[in-house]
Amino acid sequence: MENGQEENKAETVISDAVDNEVKNEKPVSDENAIKQTSDEPSSELLEKIKNQIEFYFGDVNMQRDKFLIEQTKLDDGWVPMTVMLNFKMLASMSQEPDVILKAIELSKLMEISEDKKKIRRSPKCPLPIYNEEYRKAQEARTAYVKGFPLQDTNIEKLKTFFSAYEPFENIVMRKYQDKGKKLQFKGSIFVQFKTLEDAKAFMARESIKYGDTELIRKWSADYSAEKAKETEDRRQKRSEMKAKKSESMKDKEDDESGEEDENEKDISLPKGCVIHFIDVPEKCTREDIKERLGELDANIAFVDFKIGDKEGWVRLQEENTAKTIIDKMTDNQILIQDKTVTCRVLEGEEEEKYLTKAKTQIVNTRQKYNKGKKGKKGRNTRGQRKRRNSDNNDLVPNKKAAIE
Repeated sequence: MENGQEENKAETVISDAVDNEVKNEKPVSDENAIKQTSDEPSSELLEKIKNQIEFYFGDVNMQRDKFLIEQTKLDDGWVPMTVMLNFKMLASMSQEPDVILKAIELSKLMEISEDKKKIRRSPKCPLPIYNEEYRKAQEARTAYVKGFPLQDTNIEKLKTFFSAYEPFENIVMRKYQDKGKKLQFKGSIFVQFKTLEDAKAFMARESIKYGDTELIRKWSADYSAEKAKETEDRRQKRSEMKAKKSESMKDKEDDESGEEDENEKDISLPKGCVIHFIDVPEKCTREDIKERLGELDANIAFVDFKIGDKEGWVRLQEENTAKTIIDKMTDNQILIQDKTVTCRVLEGEEEEKYLTKAKTQIVNTRQKYNKGKKGKKGRNTRGQRKRRNSDNNDLVPNKKAAIE
């Protein structure tokens, strides 16, 4: 953890990537695009522009920049300068197409169209295949670096600092959301180098300081493994604490559940008392079934059925009474809502399974009822008073308690 924030806080990638707000920018007209100034651009500015363009069309950005990816699909990879000038970072360096084109004349990655109005990544430098192998290669040449100031650190300052350790492909500033939903820098970054050898050279240095602060350096894979272990340790600790709490609660409830266990043992349901019925009308209710079987003098204990079911069960109160009720039917059938419902007596293993299920349902119902009673016990005494003008000691809640 860093800055007192948990690792699951939002972490924002901030690099010299394309600003997605480019899609909302007002397009630059061709007329404005061809305007030039008399000032000659400095070599430093041209180098910055070249690096920025190469980043836009580089392996890292072309893996994730949906806007630019879509633009390159429209015209064999060519992107108009009018579109490029909508990119904020580039536009902040220069809005002169000729200056930008001059900057990339010596680029090995980029090409300029014959009419000087479009640019593209050279077909001689095809994009890599973005698969798991490529992802692992990316991580292998990426370093985690910590120790940068939390305030006043930006991507430009970081790029300037890492220019001494070039070539690198990308810098990611690690950020989190504070309570006000604002992004705050964690003081650490991921820097991806051009090659594994470049990354090894950076990691092999005896000391690297940012100002007077010695920077902490780790391989990205090692850092990720450490964080994964920390997360797993926290999860394991929470799991153990939860298990101890559950065990403590179980010990506390053992005595309370003893009576419920005895109740389960005491449950005895009569045999020969279950009627199974099928072909039930769609809108049939329990009351319809009770009423119809009641006409046959059935002494019903429970109707296992809900509206919409096609079948159900009726458990009678007395042993061997199911057959008696069935015998009163015509061909084991009764009419419910003008539809024929077929009935039969459950017997043998089928009956045993159903009665076992019924016992379990009865026990569960009793346990819920008992827990509800225990939960309510003592609740109604706080903020209560005796009923006025009453001879008994019944307590009723006052208005405030009722609202609470």
